[in-house]
Parts: sequence; structure tokens; C-alpha cells
Amino acid sequence: MGSSCSSGQAHKDRDSVSTRSEESIACCRSPSYQVSGKKSCQQQQEADGKGRKQQQHGNHSTSPPQQPHSGVILEASTVAATVQQQLRGNAGGGGVQIESVSTPSAVVLERKPTKDGLTKVRNIATSSISADSMSLSSPPGTSVQSPRDFDKCETPLPQEVQQLPENLQNLLMGRIASARTTTKTRKIVIYVCAADSQDCCIEKGALHNTMYPELRDYCRSRGYELHIVDLHWKTGLEKQQDHEFPELCLGELSRQIEVAYVIPVLFLSNSLGTPLLPKTIENQDFEMALSIADNKELLQKWYQLDGHAQPPCYRLQPIASHIPGFKEDSPEEKERALSEWRSEIERTLDVMVNVFSQELRDTYLTTVVEQEVHNTVCMSQELARRCLWLYRACAPTGSQSQDPPSPGETELRRRLEALHKDLKTQLNEKHILRIPVRWVEGGLNLDLPDHAQYVTEVTSQLGKHLRALVDNIIEEDQAKSVLKSSYGIDSRLFQELMEQTSFCQRAAQCSINREAVLQEIKSYVIGESQHPLVVHGPQGCGKTTLIARAAQCCHTWQPEALLLLRFVSVSAQSHTTEQLLRTILDQCSVLTYGQQSWAVHNIQSYTELLPRLLAASCLHRPQIIMIDGIDQVKEYGTQNLDWLPVKLPENVKIIFSVADDSHVFAEIKKKITDSAALIAMPALGKLEAESILMASVMQYNHSVSSRVQDCVRSSVQDCTFPLYVKVLAWQTSWWTDKDHDIVPKGNIMDQLHLMLEELEVILGKERVEHALALVTATKTGLSDSEMLDLLSHDSAFHSQATYVLWAPGCLFWARLNKYLAPFLLWSSVDGPSTLHWRDDMLYNAVKQKYLGDQKRRQWAHQTLVHYYQGKWADELPPGMTGRHLPQPDKINMCYNRRKLDELPFQVFQLRGSILKEFLYNHSWLYVKLCGSDVYHVLEDITLEERSLTTNKGQEKDLLFLKKCLEESSCALAYDGRQFYSQMYGHLSAIYGSRGSKTHDLKKKPSSAEPNWESPEGYKYVKELYEVCCDPPVLSLLPLQLLVSGSSEAEGEKNVMDKLSVSAAAIGSGGAVEVEDLEQLCQFDMITRLVDNPDFVVTVSTEREEISVWDVHDAIPVRTLTGVTHPINLKTIDDTRCVVLCRRELRIYDLDSGKFVTRLKGVMNQKMPYYGLHDRAHLVALSRNRMYVNLMNLESGDCVTTFKAGEDRFLNSLLVSGDGRVLVCGDETQKPFPLLVWNLASRKLLYDLRIPHHDFVTSLAAITHEGHYVCCVAKEVDEPCPNFIVVYDLQSGTLFKKWKPGVNTVSLDISSRDGCVISGLEDARILVWDLITGNCRWCLCGHTAPVNFLRLDFHGGSFLSADSICRDRSLRLWDLNKGELLAVYTPERPVTSSEVTSGGHSVVLALRGRSHITTLQLRGPQVGNSVGSEHRCYGRPENTGKTFDLRDEPRAAER
Repeated sequence: MGSSCSSGQAHKDRDSVSTRSEESIACCRSPSYQVSGKKSCQQQQEADGKGRKQQQHGNHSTSPPQQPHSGVILEASTVAATVQQQLRGNAGGGGVQIESVSTPSAVVLERKPTKDGLTKVRNIATSSISADSMSLSSPPGTSVQSPRDFDKCETPLPQEVQQLPENLQNLLMGRIASARTTTKTRKIVIYVCAADSQDCCIEKGALHNTMYPELRDYCRSRGYELHIVDLHWKTGLEKQQDHEFPELCLGELSRQIEVAYVIPVLFLSNSLGTPLLPKTIENQDFEMALSIADNKELLQKWYQLDGHAQPPCYRLQPIASHIPGFKEDSPEEKERALSEWRSEIERTLDVMVNVFSQELRDTYLTTVVEQEVHNTVCMSQELARRCLWLYRACAPTGSQSQDPPSPGETELRRRLEALHKDLKTQLNEKHILRIPVRWVEGGLNLDLPDHAQYVTEVTSQLGKHLRALVDNIIEEDQAKSVLKSSYGIDSRLFQELMEQTSFCQRAAQCSINREAVLQEIKSYVIGESQHPLVVHGPQGCGKTTLIARAAQCCHTWQPEALLLLRFVSVSAQSHTTEQLLRTILDQCSVLTYGQQSWAVHNIQSYTELLPRLLAASCLHRPQIIMIDGIDQVKEYGTQNLDWLPVKLPENVKIIFSVADDSHVFAEIKKKITDSAALIAMPALGKLEAESILMASVMQYNHSVSSRVQDCVRSSVQDCTFPLYVKVLAWQTSWWTDKDHDIVPKGNIMDQLHLMLEELEVILGKERVEHALALVTATKTGLSDSEMLDLLSHDSAFHSQATYVLWAPGCLFWARLNKYLAPFLLWSSVDGPSTLHWRDDMLYNAVKQKYLGDQKRRQWAHQTLVHYYQGKWADELPPGMTGRHLPQPDKINMCYNRRKLDELPFQVFQLRGSILKEFLYNHSWLYVKLCGSDVYHVLEDITLEERSLTTNKGQEKDLLFLKKCLEESSCALAYDGRQFYSQMYGHLSAIYGSRGSKTHDLKKKPSSAEPNWESPEGYKYVKELYEVCCDPPVLSLLPLQLLVSGSSEAEGEKNVMDKLSVSAAAIGSGGAVEVEDLEQLCQFDMITRLVDNPDFVVTVSTEREEISVWDVHDAIPVRTLTGVTHPINLKTIDDTRCVVLCRRELRIYDLDSGKFVTRLKGVMNQKMPYYGLHDRAHLVALSRNRMYVNLMNLESGDCVTTFKAGEDRFLNSLLVSGDGRVLVCGDETQKPFPLLVWNLASRKLLYDLRIPHHDFVTSLAAITHEGHYVCCVAKEVDEPCPNFIVVYDLQSGTLFKKWKPGVNTVSLDISSRDGCVISGLEDARILVWDLITGNCRWCLCGHTAPVNFLRLDFHGGSFLSADSICRDRSLRLWDLNKGELLAVYTPERPVTSSEVTSGGHSVVLALRGRSHITTLQLRGPQVGNSVGSEHRCYGRPENTGKTFDLRDEPRAAER
């Protein structure tokens, strides 16, 4: 029992477990470690001091390697700007200012929230509104003022959007330039830095083979990818002692830092490893060294002036220029050449040590490990905080050489000591693992007990600290994550916008002179055209970067416009037309109404919805939709443009790009006949292409010989496409230090094939073939760890010379990423980041070259099938312990999404069908819906559907399954765990018996839908129905039909059903009044009876009706009509109730349908609070709110009053379940107190206060026996989040105080379960232990603030929801285990809900439906309860009767 209020369900009676207060319901990177400088040596020295040479020459980079821009070409934006200025002079780019005009008086928008969350709309001509749709039946007609007459800049965004952080608002509004993007994903990388890879191979082997597999499984169980990067294995590349290996290491480090949380693990003891000669030396430093060196010839032999570099410097010459054997393939010749090269390095270093000062030695002389430490520990406090340093402490015996050290050895020892000192200063002391071990000749020997013990200690210590660091990273990532579901907006939409915006920002930085085309796009954006605009051109002509630049300019051209931007295939949510339209509609709906669209996921639905939503949204602000590469959608989606509206509403613009040779462009030309709507991409001029090419070549190479320059310069005479320029410019960087001829082919495809052939020469033909075939054969790309797994099990990447068998695979994958960096793109698929092709032309070229052969294609798909099926984990070859990876569907609480997405696709490519193994396997469908999403399941169905072209009988089950999933797509995308619930809702309409009538599958004939036959012909569907009747997991099954309704309103499945109805339509075509909208809410309140769980009572305020319903059959057993404006109801017992009718309290007999009596006096208009004391009395807040009346329910008289003092106005009322304790809030006193009365003795017990704090009495709850009361409190003068306090009412003392750090929006308390439940603004639910004060459970799943909590009367479970249906789902929780029991998302918003005693049923009322709906909990260990076999309410003769009470109150008075 508890207080009451005046707004329906929000103020219904509280259960006897706990009573709550009433208002509570209310670019490509350039991974070179050489960084080009643009300052003179003197300027650089003045600017950077000692570190200038480190940054200038890259021997010690002072920052992670810079990242040149990505896109169609590879030049920096400054270079492009310079070239453009040279070619076209000063071009204007200012936007056009549009004067805003005042809103015409004929059009008035009025947004007022109503009690069921609807938005009231008045005087919007030509619009029509329906309960199930939020769309205009047609674009605004001539009778409506033009949307351009609105003062758009002052049009407010929906409240849900305004409450989001600013950056999320920028993402939603398409403000590309203002949005801050992040590329960090749920990926953790262990980066191994090793001074002497041969000496520490045993420790590294323990890391790979023992620690890594365990940590990887742990990370997967938390939803994170763990990858290990270790390039130090004394491979041939490392033995060369040139700069290719350090550049590769730092480039790979930079690549991982971009997307992952990196943990540096440093193996450094008494050696810095192999020294290197500096790659470049500044002019002045070299000449100084040359002037004082004894062996000038040696320096002049290996260093020559590079006049092409900016600024000029002396550059290390290619090794093969003086040691020809270095290029030989013979192992003997190669080894002799390496020996000679090591001798040259030692002699040259001795010269440099003698002539360089200490400052110059620190600048130029380096080893790989020094550079790695510098780019991790020294350059980032975050990486220093995570770095682990393993120091093997062993003292050599007296047998070591007594020869004096050479100058080079002395220098290495000095730098080693300095590095040790820096590490001790920078690192956390506990992360320095100094482990002693006895030194023996030949290094560690695991046959020696003490050495084996040492390795065990290393494994233990290193594993313990790595586990702690992983936990810290996961905690940090989850705490600072901004892409969380908020106010009903799914986090996946934010993630899609983040990926699209990030790609656009990078692509827009590297565009070229397209000012003429941009001007045409600008004219279209600010003009009056009502047709889509098409930018077309051949592949590789620069359409993507043009669209990116136009997107950035949009808010300059139209500051008030909203931009919806998509680049096809950039992310997993942009691969198909359906996915594109879904996210576009969601974004548009959020910006217009504050919530995502609710639509059937198929092209027909989106085709109908898109123009309606655009017509509605254009009333608020201009809308610009941009789609790049619409012809590149995948084959497992729709590949036509039937959805595209030919004529657009005013203030709406659609711009998309397409390739000339695509079938989509041919279709466009048929649909759009206006030639002005087709913009052809102009070809680059030869002068411009040459200038940009040379700028790009210089950027990537820093120095290029005149021969190479002349060669590539002449190539653009034949082809000026930007993609060709991009490929050629990047290709020159492969041979910077090698004597190699660049061969321009003159066209893009031939140049791409040549690039791949040269890649095979560098990395090995077989290895390149295998790796690129695997990457290209996937659906969504491969992650780093997956690729390393695949390479590790390929004998082409094995070597017996390295400590771990697969070490060459680690090196190869890093090198492949380096050589193909501009053409690869990271994409995050709800967690792990995958790598796939950036350019569609390169994808096609690679596919043609490496998957064109059927045998290799079969090998690639078979390899991936075996990998994702986990066969390699079951049959682990010797030496592969470190790459042991089982592939379960679920690990702990996290699903294996990579397997769920890829395995069906790979099996289909291999076998041509996935029907029985996946699509007709309900267990697989359930797992994939939970771990992936319904959209990927539908993509699998589309693949299978297109392969079935002959026998219709074999596919009708599949088509029906597809239809059901499409209609339930929004609910299943929200939470796949309701698969059986949703399917039961569909199939029970067919197979379930309703009134001895069996429904069938027949549908009206339609060109878009198949003609369903009788149910008997659907074998799989029937089997699925039988499974759904007794589901293998706990599910809330709807006992009444929720789908396939007969009425027109219930049959419209392909339109949105939004809470905001400001632009919705029923079809009236005229102005919509508020009264029409109120009829959509059939029931305002549902409440359970005191002792009978088989029946509930509903209240309908507008219809003036109270009904008693059989929960299981959803049949009204009593109906009382003519009850004057019932607002709230509290049951006294199973037959009597107290009803708040306007401002009066009346007693009704529900069984006999009679009015009993009226309580004397009237209630306060705004705060009509009341609660039951016992079955004969209630307490109610007086009209003036200065005291509380105790009323007799039989006579209606006031027995007594409670008053706390003069001029004290009460603002809440709580009564304990047993009726003994009364708690009220007092808004007069400062700070607000809580007043506690004992109703038995009728005395004031406590006046509870907290200095400088106010109680938010609308958020309060009391236990059944009145021992504890909890309430939300807030600081008076500080804008801090509110917090929760609990008072012990037996002593009047503060019992507990909790600060969640987020505002609490709902509160409940249960003494039976010993806990307090708080719903938070960030959509979490916290369960606090009343005894210990600890947070017992943190429950997640909702996507909007949880402002509705309802405890089960018997305890053990509770129901949670968002009362205004931003998140329309209901969740039933287990309080004892802290787990979700079941979730259900109805297709319509919920106006009221109740959980029955025992928590086995949930009763809800849906907007626009005239009957209640019962959800019954079924599944393992839950019986199929249908209530009492002979359940009956009251006297049997009154069953089903309707009582008209319109005149009874007056008759009783007479």
C-alpha cells in the first residue's frame, strides 16, 4: 500500500512488499620510422633542442610515426592546397547566408507531453496520425506554408537528443568537422620489445605458449580481443641490420596504438641488442664528423649527400651497392655478405663513437629496442603506466674475457645504463620484474632445475601482472566509453555514425581540385530542386573524397541542416541496402522524434517509410542525405534502387555517387530523366595529376632520384585517375633504398596487378597468395589475432630456425600491413576490429587474382570453415600450443560474434546451402540472434533464398521464417533472447487454437509476397512452434495474439509506432486534435488483486471504465462503466477498491458492480495522495496539504487528522504495507524533512533531515512492515548527481547512504529480499544489499532511464521498464541470482504493466489495443501454469457482466 497520485498507471497502488512514492514512475598511415621534416636544421634546433634530430631523421622518433592522410590519393592536405592554388588561383568557398523568417501564424507547432508519452499536435494541415505510424501520408500540399518559412535555427532538437553529450549530438546531426572520433576498439595488444631476441627466446616462448592462450580466453570471455605482436625472432630481416626492420617494428607499434590498448612487455637485461648505423645524418653534423675522422673513406663510402631530401642530408647507401652478395639467393653467399656487413657496421660505428659528442651519439646511434622504448614508455604516460619490464638478473662467472672493451662496447654499456635509469624513473615499481637466475654457458637450460624454476617464476609473475593490466584496461574502457545506449537510442547507431564520420574526416583531408563539382553540389543543396543528385564517374576517379569534402562543407552552406552520411561497405552496418536505409531512418527518426524508427526490416517497408519520414522531418530542419558508392552494396542484400523517391519533399536533398559501368547507374538514368541531376566527375588535368603525384611521391619517400621522378611523371600522361596516382605513388615507396625500376602501366587495373606481383616478389608468392585469399574470402574481414592463427597453421609460414614454429607469420603479417597500408581499413564489428579492403577496385583485383581459381577459392573457404568450427583446436599439431583457439558459440557471458557472422557465410560459399545446418536450426538462430543480430541472420537467409530457384516447396518454410524475423526485427535487434517469445507470437496465430478455430497461413495475393498455403505444408515452421511452446530458455510467451491482427491499425507492420506523433498519420488528411490521440491509450492502469493472482483490475480514464480481467484468458469478468473520470485505484480486498475520481475518493464493489460510498472532502488537485491504513480506514492528504486525514471506509467520515505544525505543506505520502507507518515529505522547511508517524498510536515519531540537502520525495519507498524507508536526496547548492539514503524507522537513524554517481530515477525496497533497487538515468539498475551496504548486482540491458520498477509480491523477482517507452521493453529479473529471467519487446508502446504474484506472468496494456496481454514465463524449471483449473472471481452468476454506474453515486446520495 502507498500513496496515490493523479496520473493513472504511474500512480497505482503499491504491493505489500514495498510501497513507493507516486511520482517515481513519472589514412593511411606511413609507418616509416623516418619522419620528414619541413624546417631547416637551424629552425628545427631552435624549436626542438636536442630532440630535433631525433624527429628529423627518425633514429629516435620523438613521437609515434606520423600518419599521412588517406583517401583517393596520399598527399597531405597542405600539399593539395598548394597544388590547387597553383592551378586555379584563389577560389572562393564561402557559403550562402540564408535569412530566416518568422514562423507564419497559420502554422503552429505545439509539443506538449501527455501522460502516455504522446506529443500533442495542432493545426498541421494535410497530415494524418495513426497509432502505429509516424509518417505523413503525402508530402505537404499547397495549403501548408513552406518549411522554408520556419526559423530553422531555433527549432529545438528532441529532448532525448538534447540530453546527449555534445559529441554524440554532433555525430547525430552530421557535423563532420565538429565531431570528435575515436578509433579505439575492444582490442588489447601485448607488444614485445626485446633487446636480444635469441637470448630471451625461452621467456618469450613461455609468454606465447603458456600465458597468452589463458589470457586470450579470459579476454574473449569479457568481449575483448587479445593480440600479441612479437617481431623479434632473429629472422633474416632482423639479421640484415638495416633500417627496414626497425621501421617495421615502429610502424606496427603505431598501427596497433591507433586502434588498441597496448601493453609493452620489455625483455631487457644486460644487452641493448644489435647496433645500427644511422639512416640519415644532418649535413652540418656529417661534415663536422668528416673533418675530424681518421677514416674519412669509410664514412664517405656509406654516406652520400641526398640533395632531393628536404632539407638535404647525408643518407646511408643501400647495402648491396658495396656488398653485391647481399642480393644473392644462395644461403652461403648471403651469409658471407652479412658477415662482411657486420664488420663494416662495427668499423663505421667505431669511427662515429670517436668523432660524435655524447649528444650526437644519443641522437644518431641506436638499437631497435631503444627506439621501441622511446616510442612507448618515453612518449606516452599511458603506455609507461602499463609497461612491464622483465630483467633477468644473473652474474657471469670468472671465465668471461678480460680484454678491454672496444669504444663501441663502452658506448653501448653507457646507453644501457642510461636506459635502465630512465625505465626505473618512468615505470611503476611493481612492474619491474627483476628475477635472479644462475648464469651458465650457453644461456638458459630447462633441464636444470633452477632454470626451470626461473621460467616458472617468470610465467607466474608476468601472467599475474598481465592479468591485472587487462582488468584495468577493460574497466577503464567500459568506464570512459561514450558509445552507450542512451535515452532509447541504441549504441549501435552511435557506433555506425562514429565509423562513418571518422572515415569521412580522413577522406576529406586528401581531396583534389574539384571546386567546380563542389559548386554544383552547393547549388543543389541550397537550391529548390526536388530530385536526387547523382555524382557519377569511372571507378577510381575520386568520388569518395569528393563526397567527403562536400559533407564537410554542408554545414557551411546550410548551417541549420542535418546531414545523414553513409559510405557503403565502410562498416558492417553499411554492406546492404537494407542496413543503409535502416540506419538512415533511425538517425532521421532520432533527430525528428527523439527515438529510433520501428519498422519491418525489408526493402518494401523502407520504401514506403522513407518519403513519409522525410516529409515529416523537413518540417523541422533541412535534411541532406549523402550515400557514397551505392553500387557497391553486397550480394546478400537488395541491389536495386526501387526505394529511391524520384521526387523529394521540400527541404530534403539526396546525393549519392555511383560508378558509370554499374547496373545501378543504368537504372538511375531510367528513373531520373533530368540531366541536371546527373553530375559527371571531370577528369584530372595532366598538369594537376603530375603535380599531385610528385607531391605524394616526395611525401612517402622523402627523397626520390630524378630517374624515378621522370619515370612516374611520364606515366600520368596516359592515366590521370586519382586512384592510379595513389597506387603509383605508394608503389614508389617500396623501393626507396633499392635499385629498382618503377614500371607505370597507364591504367588502374594493370597497375594494381603489377603492385600485387611486386608484393609477391618482396614477401614470397605462396605466402601472399594464401594471406590475401583468406582476407578477401571473408564477409567482414579478419582481426589481427585471427590472421595470425590462420597463418600459424599454414606450413608456408613455418620455420624450424625460430623458437616458435609460426614466428615467420608474425613478421609477414606486419610487413603485409606495411606494404598495403593505404588500401586496408579497420572496421569494428561490435567489439573486435577487423581489417578489410578500403578500395573496391583493389578488392575486385585481389579477388580476381587470388580467388579466381576454383581450387584456391575452395581452399580459402575450407580453411576458414575449419578455423571457425574449431577443428584446429581439437587436432592441435605439435608446437602450436600458443595458437590453440577453441571456437565455442559462447564464452562465459560473451558470444563468439566472429564465428557467428563468418561461419554461415563460409559454409555457404563452400557448399552452396546453409539451410539445415544453420537456418533450420533453432538453437543456432537463437545463439546468433543473441551474439550477433537479426540483420545478419536475414542476410544469411537472403544468400540461401537466392540459391533456391527451382523447387518452391523447399523454400516456403524459409520465406515464412524470413517474414517473421523481418516483422520482429526491431525487437530481436534490441535483445535476441526473446527469439522464442517473438516466434511464438507469430506462430500461435497460426497453430494455436483460439475459440476452437485454427488459423492458417493464407494471405491475400500480392506481387511482393508469396501466397501462403495451409499450415500442414510447413514442416520446419510446425517444429519451431512446438519448440516455442516449451522453449529451451526462459521466455515470456504472449498468451494472446499480438500480431496478424484483423484490423487495419493492427495489420500495418511496416510503419513506425513512435511515442511522438507530431507527424503521424491515420489518413484523415486534416488537423489532428489532442482528443483523437488520447483514444490511443485504452488502459491507464493495471493493478493486481490482494489475494488472487489469477485476476487483475484495469482503469481507463477517458472511457470511464474499470474492468476485472482473467489473466490467463485475457477476458473481462466484470466491467464497470460510467465511473466518473477514474484516475487511480487501490484494492482494499479482492472485491472492494478505492477509486480516485477526479478529486473525490469513492468505494466500489467490483464483484457486484456497485457504488458503495463517497469519502467526505476533496483531494488536492495536484497531489491527490492517499494510502490504506487497514481494511476499514485510509489516510489521505488534505486539500490544503497541511495535514493528513484518517478516513473511515464504511461511513466516509474523517476520523482524525495528523498535523506536523503550522504552515507546513506536505508533498508526498507513503504508507507501509501493513498500514502502521506513515511517511510524508515537507516542502516548507529548509532543507526538506521527512516526517514519520505511527498510525497505530497516531503520533509523530521522527522529523528526519540532512543539512544542506533536500529529499526528492517523489523517489521514495518503504518496506512492508515499515522498518526502513529509502529516499533520494540531493545537495541544495551543488549540481551533483543525486544519491540514496535509507533510514531505520525503529531508531530514526540514517542506516545507509549510496552514491551511484548517476541520477536515480526510480526506487524500490524489499525487506523480504533484503535490498534496495534503484533505476538509474544511464539505463542501469543497481541492487543494494540492506545488510552489508554493498552493491549486490549491477543489471544492464535497458537502453533508456529505468523509471519503472515493480516487485513481485512474494519476492525474488521484479519487473523493470521505461514508463514513457523510449525503451519499450519489459525485463523480468531474478533478485537472488542477479540475472535476467526474460525480456519482451511488444510491437506497440506499453501504457501500463503489472507482474503477478510469483513472478510467472506479466500483464500489460498496449497503446491502441482494447484487450490486455498476458506474458507467461515458460522454459526450464518453470511449469506451464494456467492458473486454477476452476478459477472464478466472486459470484459465478456475475461472470462477464457489465454494470453501468452513471447514476449510482447520485442515487446513493439521495
